Amino acid sequence: MRCALVIPSWVPEDIFSSKTAASQINYWQPLGTLYVASVLRQAGHEVIFVNGAFITHEQLLDDIRAFAPQFVGIYSTTFGWSKAKRTAADLREMLGNVFICAGGPYPIALQEKCLEDAGDLFDAIVTGEGEYTCLEISERLAAGRDLEGVAGTVYRKSGQIRKNPPRPLMEDLDTLPFPARDLLGAAMMYIPPPATYKRKPVAVLMTSRGCNRRCIYCFQIDKNREKGIRFRSVESVLQEIEHCLAA
Repeated sequence: MRCALVIPSWVPEDIFSSKTAASQINYWQPLGTLYVASVLRQAGHEVIFVNGAFITHEQLLDDIRAFAPQFVGIYSTTFGWSKAKRTAADLREMLGNVFICAGGPYPIALQEKCLEDAGDLFDAIVTGEGEYTCLEISERLAAGRDLEGVAGTVYRKSGQIRKNPPRPLMEDLDTLPFPARDLLGAAMMYIPPPATYKRKPVAVLMTSRGCNRRCIYCFQIDKNREKGIRFRSVESVLQEIEHCLAA
C-alpha cells in the first residue's frame, strides 16, 4: 500500500511574533513520524514523508498528488490543528476517497472531539503510539475491512464516531526498527534548539518512552493512560548512534 506521512506546511511566524520568529527557527527530526514510516516499510508498504516545514502548502500537495497515496497520516500539534484540517480538506478534494487519519499531541489529547470538529475530513484518529496502529490500519485497508477492533483508534463508520480500546504500550523498544531518517532529505536542515550547533548535521535519538507523572498540562493526561517508563538497551542505542554516523 502507498502510504504518505505528512507534517502540514508552517512557518515560524505562525507561532512567534515577527520580531522574534527568525531567532526561534529550529527543526527537530520528527522521530515519531519516522518510526511509523520504518514500521510500515518493514512490512512491505511504500512510504513517503512530506515535511511542510520546508516547502509551501502548494508544493506539499503536488508531492502527495504525484505519489497518489492510498493512506495518508497527518501529524498535528495544538497550534497546527487548523493547518492539519486545511491539508486534509485539500487532499480530500484532490484525491477523493483516500483514507486520511491524524495523529500527534493534539489528536491524542482530544480524540473523538477531533473527528467531531473536522467533520468528514478525517476517517480516523490515532490515540497513542502510532507505529503498529498505523500498520494495522493499512493492513485493514488493504484487505477491504473497517477499523472495528483496531486498538488505539477512533474512527467513523456509517456516519457514527466509534472508539476502540487504547493500544497497550510497547514494552520492548528494542524491537522497533530505527527511524527512517533517509526520508528526511537534506539532514543539514534539521537543527534542534537552540539552533546554534557548531557541528552539523545533528541527529536526535529516542532512548526511552513513557512517564510516571501526571502533570495537568500534559496532552497525555488521561484517566485511561498507562503509566511507566520504558528504556531501550544500551546496545540498541549504541547501534543507532553507529548507524547515524555511518549514514
